[in-house]
Amino acid sequence: MTALSADAASMANLLVVLTQPDTEAIRQAELALKPILKDPRCVPALVEILKARDSQPPPVRHVGGIILRKRLPGHYSKFDVSTKAALKAEILNVLASEPERTVRNGMVGVASSLGKLECGAGGTSWPELFQFIAAAGAEQQPEARELAFWLLQEMTDTIGQHLKSQFQPICGLFANALVPNEDPKVQKAAVKAVGQLLSYLADEPEVEVFAGLIPPILDVAARNVSDD
Repeated sequence: MTALSADAASMANLLVVLTQPDTEAIRQAELALKPILKDPRCVPALVEILKARDSQPPPVRHVGGIILRKRLPGHYSKFDVSTKAALKAEILNVLASEPERTVRNGMVGVASSLGKLECGAGGTSWPELFQFIAAAGAEQQPEARELAFWLLQEMTDTIGQHLKSQFQPICGLFANALVPNEDPKVQKAAVKAVGQLLSYLADEPEVEVFAGLIPPILDVAARNVSDD
């Protein structure tokens, strides 16, 4: 069983309370968390909790992911380069290994928030994240491919503003997911992601990169209507 650090263990105990149906206990836990979450050390502590699948139940990890997404923007600039690199690697590891759908979905938000911070600060734009998305999109497991499109959908603004150089490979990922024999949940995630991106880019000339996807998108929509 994963042994948490003192900071992470203390925070985990409070997160447990947040998952219980006791309004007064939740209020007290929230009060106790306020000063803790103002300290940058809460970020690595939350990551510890998210990694501790053998000791922390899914509801606690899910709440931890939600809080991490909210607190990351205020603390990220305070970390040195090596800490930032370690944090990015840990988040990708959690995304790759988390078995619970709700927790994994929450971590998509964390990764998206961090990607936005990297791009907005003129950083490296976290190339490992896009390598992760490309690899996930090519995995045999449909859950991994679905995850790739969750990430792309969550990152629509960041992709549209900062990552136009990635449009061609992203278009290829969408095209691969819109073929007739793809898993329905992967297709659904891909259509949502590409639809959101096309809407964002509606007035931009770069939207033409994705024009070839319109026929397969319509085919997927027609098949879904037929199935219904």
